[in-house]
Amino acid sequence: MSDDPKNKQTRKEGLEQAAREALERAGTETKSPEDAKTDPMTGEKRKEIDGPKLPPEERGAAGKKTQKLALLLAEYPTPGRCLHAAEKLRAAGYTKFDAHTPFPVHGMDRAMGLRDSRLGWIVITAALTGTSCAFLMMWWMNCIDYPLIIGGKPASVSSIASMVPIMFELTILFSAFAAVFGMFAMNKIPMHHHPIFESDRFRAFSTGKFFISVEAQDPKFKLEKTRDFLEKTHADFVELVLEPAAEHK
Repeated sequence: MSDDPKNKQTRKEGLEQAAREALERAGTETKSPEDAKTDPMTGEKRKEIDGPKLPPEERGAAGKKTQKLALLLAEYPTPGRCLHAAEKLRAAGYTKFDAHTPFPVHGMDRAMGLRDSRLGWIVITAALTGTSCAFLMMWWMNCIDYPLIIGGKPASVSSIASMVPIMFELTILFSAFAAVFGMFAMNKIPMHHHPIFESDRFRAFSTGKFFISVEAQDPKFKLEKTRDFLEKTHADFVELVLEPAAEHK
């Protein structure tokens, strides 16, 4: 075998390269996150693959979305405490909260700052629309499209007495549809699921317990601050309710 200096240099470089690769393989388990983003050959940072980034509290063991904060639920033993808690929440500026009671509590609407229902305005508008539609329909049919002459007298607006039954029917029909579908829309029905049903304690709301829920979407909602606030309203129990989130693929 030749002892050519060039061959010796080549073998030396090959051994050094093999040693470096062995060291790199052995050190992969102790690399820091920053080292893992660096190419060991060039020393340059690798480019990250773009994709949806989820908050740490919403990641599972495999980086999949699992749960997210939905609301805080406070439990009260009496309607009086629940009413006063609602008053304090309203005075503090909270807007996205609700009271859950086994029976109507007098004064709760005012304590929560709820306005009078707008459903009545929807119904009266629909009723007047029905009356007008009935009158215009019969006037067009009897006076314009197919004029009726009875006893030598043509139909006109003066014969409105004969239109009353149909006007009444359409008034009631339009009002009924407006009341039903308006109520559905204002109450956000159908709502097949609400995060509050994830709480086991909430099952007692129909058997004698009183609850107030503050949604995480409220502009003033801050987890620790809101929890402390609810505890100061003499709540027996304050629960953090998490909503199962869709799995991220």
